[in-house]
Amino acid sequence: MQAPAPIDVLRRGGTRFRIVCCVAVVLVAAAVLVPTLEGQPAAGISKLIVSGRGFGHGMGLSQWGAEERARAGQSTREILAFYYPGTELRTVAGRSVRVLVGEARTVRVGSTAPFTLRDARGRTLTLPAGLYPVTTAFQVDGRVLAPPLRLEPGNAPLRAGTTGYHGTLTLLRQGRRVLVVDRLGIEDYVRDVVSVECVASWSQNALRAQAVASRSYTLASLRPHARFDLYPDDRSQNYRGLRKEFASATQATEATKGEVLLYRGRVAYTVFSASNGGLTNDTAGPWPPTTLPYLVSRPDPFDERGPDTVWGPVGIDTQKLDAAFPQLPAHLMNVKIARSHAGRVQAITFVGAGGAAVTIDGYTFQQRLGLRSTYLTTVEPARSG
Repeated sequence: MQAPAPIDVLRRGGTRFRIVCCVAVVLVAAAVLVPTLEGQPAAGISKLIVSGRGFGHGMGLSQWGAEERARAGQSTREILAFYYPGTELRTVAGRSVRVLVGEARTVRVGSTAPFTLRDARGRTLTLPAGLYPVTTAFQVDGRVLAPPLRLEPGNAPLRAGTTGYHGTLTLLRQGRRVLVVDRLGIEDYVRDVVSVECVASWSQNALRAQAVASRSYTLASLRPHARFDLYPDDRSQNYRGLRKEFASATQATEATKGEVLLYRGRVAYTVFSASNGGLTNDTAGPWPPTTLPYLVSRPDPFDERGPDTVWGPVGIDTQKLDAAFPQLPAHLMNVKIARSHAGRVQAITFVGAGGAAVTIDGYTFQQRLGLRSTYLTTVEPARSG
């Protein structure tokens, strides 16, 4: 989770929002220029050696931290109170949610049992079991239909490709592609999210904390005027339908049915990630777009017991840097790091031999280079020559 949206942005990190931390400190990485022979140019950077902590953005609940807290005897309430301070646990009525589960020029939908299909003009078809290809022409079983199409299950769940889903499926046209949207009850959705986001053998209190966080995040992310509410991946929460549905996740979801976290009467935007590296993050990053008082930076010693706390070193040569960021100066001489007070890299400035400088925001740097987080503890240049 990892690792942030009541807006259609990435839950675990998105590039659509840019905010400036008011407590950013600029640090120069250990990159002192080496002495050179008279008349010879200074040696440039040939590689960056990067180490870091955590997996994901580090805001809100740490999944590994929650598990370690549960093993230490903390209750679900205690876990949630640490990761979302100032929120209240309340029970709300259930409702349905809409998840984008497919997007392609041709989608294949159906069921292992007969099912019903209705188009925008009210035409109803009962189709035999099987998977049916659908393109933007919306011709199904030889009949041209008017989108959107609504599929309703019979005695078996509906399928999109090889994956089965709770609820109904709606097929929409978007440009040259067909969207497949799964509409299902929030409790079915939450248990399948918990099944993907967590390990089946984890403690019930950790899984229950995840269920409450996932349910709260879902309700805070609903978009009634959009074509769907949530993505099936890190842009929202990971969701794989019936492909992953663990008994332990079902138990945790049922035990917390309807429970959400509220802050001043509103459902809290309860983002989460796999690991915070031992220090929770706050909103001083590319998202969310506003400061949320229940997302704070504080030490998390329980997260430090998890397997994702420390990673690296990772070597990144200049060829990989140039491929990821073609705008960088040709002859790199120095690197400067701007960090938030939560330790996350907000920006990296690359300085060339002629003094030209290019700044890359920390999230983009992490994502394009496939790093686990922006919590980079060291960014050390290695020099050629």
